[in-house]
Amino acid sequence: MKLIEKEEWVEDLWNRTLPPRDNAVAVCLLDYGVNRRHKLIEKGLDSSDLYTCDPNWGTHDPHNTHGTEMAGLILYDDLFNALQTQGYITLIHRLESVKILPPVGQNDPELYGAITEQAVSRPEIQNPKRKRIFCMAVTSEQPSPNYGTPSSWSAAIDQLSFGEDNFKRLIIISAGNIREEISLSDYLTRNDVATIENPAQAWNALVVGAYTEKVNISHPDFHGWQPVAPWGDLSPKSCTSVSWENQWPIRPDIVCEGGNYASDGENYAQMIDDLCLLTTAHSHNYKLFTYMCDTSCATALASYMAARILSENPKYWPETIRALIVHSAEWTVRMIANFPKKLKQQDKKNLIRRYGYGVPDLDRA
Repeated sequence: MKLIEKEEWVEDLWNRTLPPRDNAVAVCLLDYGVNRRHKLIEKGLDSSDLYTCDPNWGTHDPHNTHGTEMAGLILYDDLFNALQTQGYITLIHRLESVKILPPVGQNDPELYGAITEQAVSRPEIQNPKRKRIFCMAVTSEQPSPNYGTPSSWSAAIDQLSFGEDNFKRLIIISAGNIREEISLSDYLTRNDVATIENPAQAWNALVVGAYTEKVNISHPDFHGWQPVAPWGDLSPKSCTSVSWENQWPIRPDIVCEGGNYASDGENYAQMIDDLCLLTTAHSHNYKLFTYMCDTSCATALASYMAARILSENPKYWPETIRALIVHSAEWTVRMIANFPKKLKQQDKKNLIRRYGYGVPDLDRA
């Protein structure tokens, strides 16, 4: 679209969006920071709710788009659905943002846990009575050590989740993605050996993988291409714990929509907008919209769901919200069809360590 047309879409939704109440539940995003100047984000993110672990970093990264893209999904779910409605949309929950990554370089891996602890404490000190859920779709490129064993980072997540003096937290984190190129021929085989990334081996967090229902390719540039994942199956880059021993936690817990990839049958698969989720672009003044996929957007959608449940049941414990989401999940027909009708023990292990407990349902939860 031309810029003026995109601006009209933004303006229409902005006029129809009602801001959250002052006492609304918050989803606290630990990421690269968020560009609050985007009109669709500013209604759900107050300037006083922008934090950073280092004052020299600022509160958002002008070069990394990830946090702002996550913000749009956390506030609105898939923006495609919000844009095609005509009625008013009320933001049931609000957003908080803590920048945990430097704009240049990387944090010391030995400090990942300490930085996460610091990030969690910032909004809690500022608003100690606010109900909140923490969302982190940042994982280490290094997989969990020795296939599921704890790390200092996952131990910090566990401690934060379990809490002190009965102050518990719901922390929702991504399972991690395959970082190499993928092809149609190695789908699922590659996922089963691509192990969950650190710190998603934490026991007490809600860990989210990705599946997809996006299989329709309409763009003429991709005529003849096919989606890598069938409808209802694992998103092509979602990591699993199939290779882990039984004593380590089942990861992911659940899978949410994470988009799909397209293949021409000869080259590496590509991410195309037909098969992705629509969200807010980092640039607030010319691009406005962008698309997103993989376990990051699945984690954002799980956080959206958790915030909706907590908003209706503000007295529920964090572990109750987690349990409702997990117990509302079911495997799709396609997931079950990948295994024999009579499941052997190994089949059961592979099913649950690939897809977790399945796809959660907000209404059922």
